[in-house]
Amino acid sequence: MSAASPATALTGAALGPAEEFRAGLARLFDENEGFRNQMTEIMDVLSAAVAAHKLGALAEAEAGYRSVLARLPDHPQALHMLGAVELQRGNVRGAIDLIRRSIKVHPGHPEAWVNLGSALRTIHENDEAIGAYQRAINIKQDMVVAYTELATLLSDLGRYEAAVSYCEAAVAIAPASMPAQIQLAITLRAAGRLQDATRHWSKIIALSPNRAESYYVLGTQFRDMGQLPEALRCHNKALALKPDIPEFLCAKGATLIYLNQADEALVCFQRAETISPGLPDALAGIGWALRSLGRFEEADGYSDKVRALNPGDLRSYKHVSSEGSALEVEDEQRLADALEQPNTSIDGRITAGFGLGRLLDKTGRYDEAFARYSAANSLVRDIWPKVADLFDKESFAARIEQLIERYRDRSRVEPTDFSNMSELPVFVVGMPRSGTTLVEQICASHSRVFGAGELGDVIRMDSVLSRPDIAGTTQAFHDTARRLAKEHIVKLYGDAKGAHRVVDKMPDNILHVGLLAQLFPRARFVLCSRDDRDTALSCYFQMFAPGAQHFSYDLADCGHRARLIRRLARHWIGLLPDRTIEMNYETLTDDLEGQSRRLIKFLGLDWDPACMNFHLTERPVSTLSYWQVRQPLYQSSVGRWRNYEKHLDPLFAALNRHE
Repeated sequence: MSAASPATALTGAALGPAEEFRAGLARLFDENEGFRNQMTEIMDVLSAAVAAHKLGALAEAEAGYRSVLARLPDHPQALHMLGAVELQRGNVRGAIDLIRRSIKVHPGHPEAWVNLGSALRTIHENDEAIGAYQRAINIKQDMVVAYTELATLLSDLGRYEAAVSYCEAAVAIAPASMPAQIQLAITLRAAGRLQDATRHWSKIIALSPNRAESYYVLGTQFRDMGQLPEALRCHNKALALKPDIPEFLCAKGATLIYLNQADEALVCFQRAETISPGLPDALAGIGWALRSLGRFEEADGYSDKVRALNPGDLRSYKHVSSEGSALEVEDEQRLADALEQPNTSIDGRITAGFGLGRLLDKTGRYDEAFARYSAANSLVRDIWPKVADLFDKESFAARIEQLIERYRDRSRVEPTDFSNMSELPVFVVGMPRSGTTLVEQICASHSRVFGAGELGDVIRMDSVLSRPDIAGTTQAFHDTARRLAKEHIVKLYGDAKGAHRVVDKMPDNILHVGLLAQLFPRARFVLCSRDDRDTALSCYFQMFAPGAQHFSYDLADCGHRARLIRRLARHWIGLLPDRTIEMNYETLTDDLEGQSRRLIKFLGLDWDPACMNFHLTERPVSTLSYWQVRQPLYQSSVGRWRNYEKHLDPLFAALNRHE
């Protein structure tokens, strides 16, 4: 806000058309010294009120504006600024009335149109708000704030490309404007254009390299994209610039959990809570870290703390969709209420939907549960207008065919000059929810095996080796592959803590088995399988990490992907029979000891009885199965699809499709 200029302060229409009024005022100034003095006094009062307003002294500002209006009831600047005070106080209807009165007197004031748009947006009068912002732009075509405010509203309404266009216009007008640059990055993210948003945050950092908030947001975005090491680097940079910001610590804690470093994550969340006692994000994060460490009773205590601060805070229910414990009746009511309340955020509604689905499933109310799960999945698809389209079943089918053709016979996976002969790596692969975490936990219970969780290293190696400047030249490919393979083994040895095997249980590494077989000719591959109907349904019923497993929020896509992964798994088993083992979930739960012994023998290790007590192994587990693998083996998940059979026609059709 800026102090009104004399011309603006005196523009009005109380005595007739604006031109006539201005002419009359000019005559009064010339003819009446007392009037001149009065106007000077009014301008001084208005300037003082605006200065108080800038400092947040709303009562003092209001008194000044009302003093002006007592003398000049239609003073446009005083009306507008008093409306801004009322808007800040939450009196939206009063603000709209005052600002409209101001505009009636002085329709050419763009700031008033912007504030009117903001007030109208607050009460969801969105079409009028859009019109107000556009009117401001028409009056002042270089008014950056009007572009960015309009972009924010359009983004909230899901009109992402239009929002991006207005942000780009704002940046073109004022390239050095940090608010405009930041709004463009935020809008690109909302539009699902993650790569573009990431590149733009990098530009923002180049403009202002010591702005800690930029590293914080970029780190969160990298995490949403699954680029966890990059995310951690950004979080560390943000904290180096501003060490005691609780939000930065919580963001780093979340990334550390996904990196399977729950112990370090717990320290971050605890430090955030020490700096800001009672901070819900920190309390919820402590509970999350404790759950990943298997300390469920302690974790429940922190969920209770979050709930005590605000019974409707859905962060305390984040675990519900992954754990087996039932909630109380009042918890069911809270989740149901959250879904009905119009002010519940979309993220909150998604959390409530998945949590309520889990609760209803546990109590055998399967039709109600499916309806809740289905609604939650629809909400996810609604807020991912671009990202949700990243799973294209036709493109994915073509990718599977290309992999099978590229590695069509054993000669394509023979050791070569870039191969690393370490026996350390073990890759547990398959569909998500097919038993990969259970298999890893059995392996990691062995004294000679380290469970590393879901590493993203292989995906990054494949990305580097696929670059045209590397893939297009044999020498460049071989040199790069040799370096990456060596670096990976060095890293695994650093993680292994003396273990003879290191398990990477990233399920999607099944797409890279051919490459891995060449890079690491002595690596072992454990292909997890399960009844595709149960696997697909379990995926559909899970709220995965942001940006992950886009296929899982559509039942037919779950089926398509499960069918195609099953086909690829059969190919790898046929191609590499001596280096692969299939671990079937149903067979494993029916014969735990026999299948566990078979698995450990495949790893080239002597039997360790601790593998039978896998649920007692203390180690961080960051995946959605953190609760299940801490329980003795149970078979209740076998054939679970039968409870929902009447709802699964799209899944069955996808699973039975013939290519």
